[in-house]
Amino acid sequence: MAADFKTAQNPSQPIMAVRGLTLRYARRGVFDARRSSVSALRDISLEMFAGRTLALVGPSGCGKTSLARCLVLLEQPSAGEIVYKGENLIEMKREHRKSVLREIHLIFQDSATALNPRLTVEDILAEPLLIHGLGATKEERRQRIQEVTAQVELPATWLNKRPLDLSGGQRQRVAIARSIMLQPRLLILDEALSALDLSTQGQIANLLRDLQDRHGLTYLFITHDLTMASAFASEIAVMDAGRVVRRDSPSKVFTANLHTNCETLAPDSPSRETVLAPLMPLGNDE
Repeated sequence: MAADFKTAQNPSQPIMAVRGLTLRYARRGVFDARRSSVSALRDISLEMFAGRTLALVGPSGCGKTSLARCLVLLEQPSAGEIVYKGENLIEMKREHRKSVLREIHLIFQDSATALNPRLTVEDILAEPLLIHGLGATKEERRQRIQEVTAQVELPATWLNKRPLDLSGGQRQRVAIARSIMLQPRLLILDEALSALDLSTQGQIANLLRDLQDRHGLTYLFITHDLTMASAFASEIAVMDAGRVVRRDSPSKVFTANLHTNCETLAPDSPSRETVLAPLMPLGNDE
């Protein structure tokens, strides 16, 4: 497998387009058998373009993680479309969807729980290849692992360690290495930096930028941290109460006059006070 997997993509066409995405949960009261519906996502529409970073920001509980899980179909949307390279993921046949989802990878905030603690780092990195039937021989898998570990500056001495033997930043490097084993096109970073200290955040952010430049990766960078989003993304979408309430350049979102902008929201939009707040300071957990 080649180390550089950059492919041509029409820059005017989104690599992924989310259209009218809605996610509802059924809820039953403790003292009432009747069911009610709770909307986690409400008519979400977003576009992501190849080689660029879209940051998704908003307060805790606004639906960011629910959207991330929907994009890789860990949650089944109640309505809407998830169009990847012109095809609706939701309507694909199972085998075709499995092959397409190889190009989309979700990286979680807590690498300690996302990585199997019983496996060595080498086994963790080999696992995606085995699941998807790639790397027919052990030597081919080892060669791919060597290519990827070099890209994320992961020392060979780590390969025999287990996740709990590593620091948070080291585990996140392993998670990133695993995410690019299958040569993806889109990485969804769900609070992937928020559990790290400031120094490690900077190191991992620089690593992600380098990988993006090398491979033309597209990032959906999900965070509650507007400062980090402004530094990392080319565009920011703001979520509140399950909806996207604003989308603009980082400078405009960061410096916007919220009271003026909120006057333009529809009557059923979220409250004006929560359009951007509460966004946590740099480095705090959600």
